[in-house]
Amino acid sequence: MRIADLPENEERRLAKLNSLGILDTLPQRAFDDITALASAICGTPIALISFIDRDRQWFKSSVGMDIDQTPREVAFCSHAILHPDEVMVVEDATLDPRFHDNPFVSEDPSVRFYAGAPIVTDDGFALGAVCVVDRQSRQLDPSQLQSLRSLANLVVTLVAHEKRSRDERLAQSAEVNSRNEYLTAMTASGLDLMSFVDANYIYRYVNKSYLQYWARDPKDIVGKSVAELVGDDLFQTKVKPHFDRALAGQQVDFEATVDFLGVGPRHVEITYLPARDESGNITGVVVRAHSIHALQQREDQLRDTVAMLEHKTLEQARFIHIVSHDLREPINTINNFTSLLSGDSEPGLSESGKRYLAFVAAGGERMKTLLDDLLGFLQLEHHAVEKQRVDLARLASEIRDDLAATLASSRGRIEFGPLPVVYGEPSLLRIALQNLVSNGLKFTADGIEPEVRIEAAIESERVVISVHDNGIGMAHDQTHRIFDMFQRLHTRKKYKGTGLGLSIVRRVAELHGGQIAVTSESGGGSCFTLTLPTAPRGTEKRNDHESL
Repeated sequence: MRIADLPENEERRLAKLNSLGILDTLPQRAFDDITALASAICGTPIALISFIDRDRQWFKSSVGMDIDQTPREVAFCSHAILHPDEVMVVEDATLDPRFHDNPFVSEDPSVRFYAGAPIVTDDGFALGAVCVVDRQSRQLDPSQLQSLRSLANLVVTLVAHEKRSRDERLAQSAEVNSRNEYLTAMTASGLDLMSFVDANYIYRYVNKSYLQYWARDPKDIVGKSVAELVGDDLFQTKVKPHFDRALAGQQVDFEATVDFLGVGPRHVEITYLPARDESGNITGVVVRAHSIHALQQREDQLRDTVAMLEHKTLEQARFIHIVSHDLREPINTINNFTSLLSGDSEPGLSESGKRYLAFVAAGGERMKTLLDDLLGFLQLEHHAVEKQRVDLARLASEIRDDLAATLASSRGRIEFGPLPVVYGEPSLLRIALQNLVSNGLKFTADGIEPEVRIEAAIESERVVISVHDNGIGMAHDQTHRIFDMFQRLHTRKKYKGTGLGLSIVRRVAELHGGQIAVTSESGGGSCFTLTLPTAPRGTEKRNDHESL
């Protein structure tokens, strides 16, 4: 007996065979039909579909032989795969030196005739053969040989189809397993309460949170009815109607306060979802309950905070009323009588009396100015910010006109180039800009003619207004505190003021969603930048350069 040589591509051929997953699979009718057809076409009692493995010949289908596999060295088909393009025909095995002493020839089943068409894949690997066998010598005509080739090609197609189907099933199975693992992990570890109740209102699944809220073990819930958990009265009147709507195909969403055994009353959002099988039939209800108890508590706290703020706002409004009326009245009285004394009695006063009266008058004026500034600052909190387009160039011109007397006495100068339209509350912007300009004119060294320059630049959706001056400036370590209330860097004797002006500017910026900043150096002037929103698109405009 001559053992067949190994194909040159044996290892790759075996890898291909194993990759197809056909070996050791169960019988299938499609393959059995092919062997039956081969037997009928060729008129042989035996027909086989064989695949040549490393050490064996395995039969996917057989007619006339009750056998699953044979050793490879005795396999006729191991010779057939050496010539993939030919049908190997052995008319009388007893006369063929390769097979005459083969046990399948010399012993049962006493093979005499063999014809095998190689099963060749599209990429050229011969995996086995569709073969017919007879116990007596015979021949096949060309049409029978061609039919055998066609059947071998059909086997290739079937094997490829089986692999694709198997791969798809594995992919679907992997996807389902992954989805199930994800859902299990999500429902098991999540904070939401999850359960599945079948069409008979019986619990089939509950997650960890569900057990914790109800302070139960799985055996106390799974397999039991919903009525057993919540009570029959509550189930019939409150719970069952929702289940019935979900079992009819509707999604049900509602909120309720539930008295859980484990955690007490909790306000929850509940969703009932119909659960369907692969055919679309409703098999039960998935119930999800999401606790919004913490949210409810935060809403209660927010309401309390709002009420407290409203109370504080009311108290502040009362304080403003006191400042505006009760405190202003005695200050006005002091100032009025001081003015009368200065006019009527001054000739009769001594020099020290006149000096003391001047102190009283100056103190009264400072008190009035402080009261006015404080009242203005407090009223900002109650000022309705009704934004509109504000022409900065016009606003700068009006401020220049208001400060005409100051400019004349100080020989000062205000300059401004093209300025855009901004979006804000006109009166508040006027207060802020006039404070910045007034400071620039006021805080100058002796003998220096004050100069203030107003510029603006649009950056994205913001406008940056810059107010430059040639004043006395300030040290870098002082710039961070000048916007605090009542903050003064100089004595009242040198520079008048209350220390509230820049605090007011900062609050105006905040009310507009903007900000105020300063860069300065001692003796080198200052630059204040007020950042505000621009006007809505299409409303911007700029004015020609103006100066005084």
